[in-house]
Amino acid sequence: MGKSDLLKNGMKSGLDGLLSSTGKAPQKKEPAPVKAEKEPAVHCNFVINKSIHTRMRLLSIEKGMSLKDIVNEAMTEYLEKNGR
Repeated sequence: MGKSDLLKNGMKSGLDGLLSSTGKAPQKKEPAPVKAEKEPAVHCNFVINKSIHTRMRLLSIEKGMSLKDIVNEAMTEYLEKNGR
């Protein structure tokens, strides 16, 4: 049996083999999660040392977080520590 015969045999089912029923399977209805209201964001421009930016950026990559989230977390911890 040649390669073309193997290909033909593999494609005998055609699209029917790829299609599935569109009927809905019974699913459990779960309540939608309550979305926490997001606090509005503001743009903030400031200058930091390049070495700090590099370290923060690497940390954000390692943690799989955005740089914005890392900075927000760091600032929140700073404010909590300093009583504000």
